[in-house]
Amino acid sequence: MFKQPDYFEEGKSEIKNKHLIIFCTIIALITIGIVVFTGILAFKVIKRSNSGSNLDMVSGANTIGIGQVEREQAKDEEQPSESPEVQELQTEEQPEETPEVSPSPQTTSKFPKHDINAAMESQLPQYSDEIAKKVVNVYFEKTKKVYLTFDDGPSARTPEILDILKKYNVKATFFVLGSNVEARPELVKRAYDEGHFIAIHGYTHKYSQVYSSPQAVLDEYNQTLEAVRKAIGVPNYNPHLFRFPGGSSGGPYDDVKRQAIELLKQNGITHTNWNCLSGDAAGSTTVEAMWNELNQTAEGDDNLVVLMHDAGDKKVTVEFVPQLIEKYQSEGYEFCNYYNVMCE
Repeated sequence: MFKQPDYFEEGKSEIKNKHLIIFCTIIALITIGIVVFTGILAFKVIKRSNSGSNLDMVSGANTIGIGQVEREQAKDEEQPSESPEVQELQTEEQPEETPEVSPSPQTTSKFPKHDINAAMESQLPQYSDEIAKKVVNVYFEKTKKVYLTFDDGPSARTPEILDILKKYNVKATFFVLGSNVEARPELVKRAYDEGHFIAIHGYTHKYSQVYSSPQAVLDEYNQTLEAVRKAIGVPNYNPHLFRFPGGSSGGPYDDVKRQAIELLKQNGITHTNWNCLSGDAAGSTTVEAMWNELNQTAEGDDNLVVLMHDAGDKKVTVEFVPQLIEKYQSEGYEFCNYYNVMCE
């Protein structure tokens, strides 16, 4: 039988050894690659963790997000109904807790500190960064306060509401429309003289007009402000407070509103919304319906900023207001207006 020479066996052995060497080399390279990749990944994780810790230590602030978004009606009407409640995104700075770390430098505001006593005595609201923050946070205070607010006046209903407020010695806030101020200046002066806060709600209340641009929002504010100054006879009066028709967010004009907020701020004007409402602009035509709406929207809140209207067709609102005042007075609530915020 034929027998292969020995050198064939030696050749096979040599080939097997080469394959083994190549296989081991590949395994070694893969192992080295895994080790290097793991090391790089661990380095990035540690670096990111350290960066986050440093940011927390330097900032010394916590952000609290409040996001109840209004859904306003987009109709271009003379008196469109108001939207549901809004609570806007806020940022609340907390004091530095780590004494070893120096606080980050703060930007100096161009608006001066306000003089509380002078503002209250003169009925001249003031603007500062401190006040603007208080206006934003008024919904979240854990105190039993009620802010009655009336939009869209003055009208033939306004004297009736003023009589009720005077009877119960309650001060309210009126967000007036410039066109109505020019038509009934004597009612604005009466409200101002009786200690109510006069704020701005725009001139036209036509969404397509007031929200045609951020500048249009500011123009309507200023136009209404001039009408208010003439009505009350105080040429330097400025509430520094605006309520957006339909609320400050949501709807087809949301982007314009966000830009307008910044423009107003640059001009020393802050804004406010509400956290509960009577529904008198959205179809509540009975006192019972208003109570249902108010109880539902006020649930869970201590400080209540109540949205109502003193437009000419709000007869049921006039019937509702005395009951509202009596209920919350009996429960120990304090009634305030925005003088308590803008001047404190």
